[in-house]
Amino acid sequence: MIKNLKNAPGVREISSEYAYNPTNIARELFLYLEYIGHAFCTNRYYIIRNCYCHYLLMYVIKGRAVVSTEGITYEVEPGHAFLINTQKPHIYGALQGDLEALWIHFNGVDFSSFFEYLVRVNNDSHVFNLTNNPKFLTKFQNLLDTFSSSKLDPEIVISAKLHELFSLLIINPSENDTSIDSIVRYINQHFSESLSLNYLAKKSGLSVSRFCTLFKKETGYAPYQYIVNTRLHASRQYLTSFTSSVDTISTQVGFRDASSFIRAFKAKYKITPHQFRKTMRGQQ
Repeated sequence: MIKNLKNAPGVREISSEYAYNPTNIARELFLYLEYIGHAFCTNRYYIIRNCYCHYLLMYVIKGRAVVSTEGITYEVEPGHAFLINTQKPHIYGALQGDLEALWIHFNGVDFSSFFEYLVRVNNDSHVFNLTNNPKFLTKFQNLLDTFSSSKLDPEIVISAKLHELFSLLIINPSENDTSIDSIVRYINQHFSESLSLNYLAKKSGLSVSRFCTLFKKETGYAPYQYIVNTRLHASRQYLTSFTSSVDTISTQVGFRDASSFIRAFKAKYKITPHQFRKTMRGQQ
């Protein structure tokens, strides 16, 4: 596995990308992932291709994207994802303001039929509305974390995770929204605030022990770790996009003080916030 930053127009240095070369067995039997990333882009970001060699799934977290494929142009709002076959002419990029998105380039044996099915059941649209599906974002983040860590899942497990991600594109969670789904959505919207286990458990209508058990089962993270990860993800953009002090940023993203923020940041990224900011500025 190699880590590499793309130099496409408008991509900020804070963006991350991981490349993986699947084995022949994976190429012959599984869905397989070749590139995955977390993009932070300016309004200059765009990609124009006549042909590439994968399928692309991109989920918009913040900002708006535009995508053109098979003669149709779509605007993609936050909480929506687009799925395209990049072996056909396509264009995609940021629309007007900044853009934050998770994305994967992937392929698989006979995926073309599955691809056509997903688009067909989505009213022949390449854009999927996932605003009521926080589980999709959680699973996407979990897949990205797998590649950013030193413990990569076996290829058959990665294939299973991709299948799960695609199934969530066409599941209507608004009909089956669980208390944990609503709490995940709440954390992503209120991570800068004080979020205690007691408060979240009460909000979910569960006891603290039951809440913790279900949260870990459905997201793969303990509630506290998910909150910390959400805050740390946000802090990287603050560190590169604003000149505020580390003390100020630690408060803005929800940490009680700078020292706890610095410890958590270093534990996850193996570098202090000061060093991260210095490195990112040196690359600009």
